Amino acid sequence: MALSNPTIVLIHGSWLGGWCWRRVQDVLDRKGLPSSAPTLTGMGDRAHLGTEETGLQAHVADVIEHLRFIDGDEIALVGHSYGSAVAAEVAAHLPDRVKMLIALDGFTLAPGESVFSRHPELEQGFAPLTTTEPPYLVQAPDRAFLGLPDTADTARLMERLRPLPALANREARRAGQEPAGCARHYVRFTGFPFFEETARLAADNGWQVSAIDAGHMAIITDGETVADRIAAIVTKGERP
Repeated sequence: MALSNPTIVLIHGSWLGGWCWRRVQDVLDRKGLPSSAPTLTGMGDRAHLGTEETGLQAHVADVIEHLRFIDGDEIALVGHSYGSAVAAEVAAHLPDRVKMLIALDGFTLAPGESVFSRHPELEQGFAPLTTTEPPYLVQAPDRAFLGLPDTADTARLMERLRPLPALANREARRAGQEPAGCARHYVRFTGFPFFEETARLAADNGWQVSAIDAGHMAIITDGETVADRIAAIVTKGERP
């Protein structure tokens, strides 16, 4: 299913902010596709606003409020990594407006699931990175975990990362499944094996699945390729 008059809303993942979509947005803009990229509470330039009560539901509310200021009823929500969990719940809340959901190397949660309940190994892995006092934050991992090369660009990127409110991974999805009229696409970044099983399960559950030969942070390192894929899916309904 293609959208005739789409508005693309880009939702970032853990430790990032709306800034991470700049290269993707530059390409979408050249293609004449309007987009916006809100920053979730507690991250990016809103890091100072996070509290121990900032979690998945607060981030869902962030995007719903953002959409109040966006015109149009053909919204394509694009979520990267943790942002995919946020996008899916927003789609369930706004079935009349969100017509397409694109998960980029991200989590797909069933109602009642959290990131940690679906992936308990992450809770163990992130424990050493999590502060033991309020507001309880998960520090960003090193560049190797994120699959980033040792370059000057990576060094600048790492300086912009901000801690993730810990509740984000612990709080469960509350809304039901995405509405039947919402087209669902999953794009896996093959250089990051973690989401291989997630992509397989997504295909089993009716998502259209494709892949890009890039690492997990492809939205930054391969922004043009990612933008081209988003544009093809949104405007042509393509399954490469």
